[in-house]
Amino acid sequence: MDFFQQQQKAKRRTGLLVLYFCLAIIAVVASVTGAVVLLLGFSDIVLYPQHGSILLNPVVYWSALITLAVILVGCLMKSWQLRKGGSALAEMLGGRLINASTKDNAERQLLNVVEEMSIASGIAVPQVYVMDNEHTINAFAAGFRPSEAIIAVTRGSLDRFSRDELQAVIGHEFSHILNSDIRINLRMVAVLAGILAVGKVGEYLLHSNRRSYRSYSSRNSKNNGLPALGLALIVIGYVGLFFGRLIKAAISRQRELLADASAVQFTRNPAGLAGALIHIRNDGGSYLASRHAEDMSHMCFAPSVPMKLKQWLATHPSLDERLDALGPEWVARARARARQQPSTPASAQSGPAAAEGTAGFAAGGPTTANAASVPSQQVGTVQQSDMDYARQLLGGLPDTVRQQAHTPEGAQQLLFALVLARSQYDGAAQLAKCGLADSADLQTLIQTLSALGAETRLPLIDMALPSLKSLPTDQRVQFLKELENLCNADQHFSLFEWTLMALARQQLDDKAGRNRHTRFHRLGAVAQELQQLFSVLVWASGAKGDSAEALFRQYAGSLLPAGRSLLPLSHCSSDKLFLAVDRLADLSPLLKGPVVDCAVDLALADGTLKTAEKELVRALSSLLECPLPPLFDRR
Repeated sequence: MDFFQQQQKAKRRTGLLVLYFCLAIIAVVASVTGAVVLLLGFSDIVLYPQHGSILLNPVVYWSALITLAVILVGCLMKSWQLRKGGSALAEMLGGRLINASTKDNAERQLLNVVEEMSIASGIAVPQVYVMDNEHTINAFAAGFRPSEAIIAVTRGSLDRFSRDELQAVIGHEFSHILNSDIRINLRMVAVLAGILAVGKVGEYLLHSNRRSYRSYSSRNSKNNGLPALGLALIVIGYVGLFFGRLIKAAISRQRELLADASAVQFTRNPAGLAGALIHIRNDGGSYLASRHAEDMSHMCFAPSVPMKLKQWLATHPSLDERLDALGPEWVARARARARQQPSTPASAQSGPAAAEGTAGFAAGGPTTANAASVPSQQVGTVQQSDMDYARQLLGGLPDTVRQQAHTPEGAQQLLFALVLARSQYDGAAQLAKCGLADSADLQTLIQTLSALGAETRLPLIDMALPSLKSLPTDQRVQFLKELENLCNADQHFSLFEWTLMALARQQLDDKAGRNRHTRFHRLGAVAQELQQLFSVLVWASGAKGDSAEALFRQYAGSLLPAGRSLLPLSHCSSDKLFLAVDRLADLSPLLKGPVVDCAVDLALADGTLKTAEKELVRALSSLLECPLPPLFDRR
């Protein structure tokens, strides 16, 4: 199943979540209503109208409405709490955003692994959090969109994992990002909070009665029905918890096995993932101490809370089941290591040698460079060549450049320098025209970037933009204005400058982080936007006159309704392209694949893929939330 089918399947899982949620609401509302009926049956209140059904009694339908309101309010409150996406969830669990200038070797290694995986997969570098108070082994990814994702790991993971094991776990989490699991997982947190809200109300009523008992005589409180109602609501809350766990189990178990398979495909090292799972099995477990561990148990790399009735309610397959999927020998190795005293050092638990002869997932993914000949089939995949490319590119960057990308001030200067390094206009005059300060350090940075070459530009953008997300909204908006003014200062808005601005707007403007929804289920609904995009790509190829018209008809004609022809160059402005791509991002997942394929075909129509064209195609894929790996043109 390719990336776009996975995206479509994720949408179906959202519908399944809604169905389960509705069924759970019905069950909880019915249970509360039944408890109220029984409670009032033992009281002096007239329960039934003289000539009417129980359903017509105001007490019955008011209890049902109030229960429904409690569930919806609980859901909305949690949604509001998580409105900032993954970062809000990480902070709720006590996560600390890792400073890129950290001196902690384990944290630096984690950041390096995340950057490698980001460059290899073609998505923006996620913000990385560490949960310092969690000393077991676990991790999770969260966010509404890949461009706004975060990754969080426990301190126990950093203390125990080797680099291979850490890379495998990060690969597992990147699979969740690429397959849109992170979006449905966040929604599930809010939905389940609503279901569990009834039990919270019951606890409040029970505790309120205990406090009131000290203030009233036993004679006055004897007929108080709050304890019974509170106890009933708590019991019903456990019913809600059961349904909540059932929903999570129904949706997440297979996703975990798929993410394991993707992690092995990404790293080509089953021993790394096996080593991480063996650590959890034999060395400290994965349960979290946070009071929110139950809320997000479905999001974690391994179980975050103990679970009964695992065959029904477990959000993850058992560790032995996951190890067996990697290869039948791994369960035996895990048992053998459990008997070893002292335990085998982390460095001996994984490595290329250990990966030889493994079965299971290793044979499931594509293993050759030609496994995917159609560009859209490469979306959301990572090959060993991509990982090697990312590692080599990061290793070739000067330390000063990497440091620039990791601080808000340095990232701003880095993005300014990327614009000036490719400009034919006088850099100092261009800065002065925009009211920006020039400096010797900036000029040195411009020279360094010019020497690095064009292939480093897109990875540097992806590394720098996350550093600016920590700025207040007004400062981010101000920076975007300054960056746009700088791009326009030489009176020439290049394809690279459009790429830079499009990615910067996606991650930094005042709408960044919002949860997008599918609005268009037919290509005809976005015909004008497709016409604009494909016309820009035709003109970018260098084709002219009749050749340009023929190129447009050959590649774009099959996706556009009759009558749509190549737009004149004068009608292809950067602002129109911004608006077009923004609307195309709301296409149904299965319709994005043909758009990506057509864009690549147009860029390759002349037999060569210019750097600016490659950047534009990859930026387009990122903006559509279906990222292409860096070596898609060499497969």
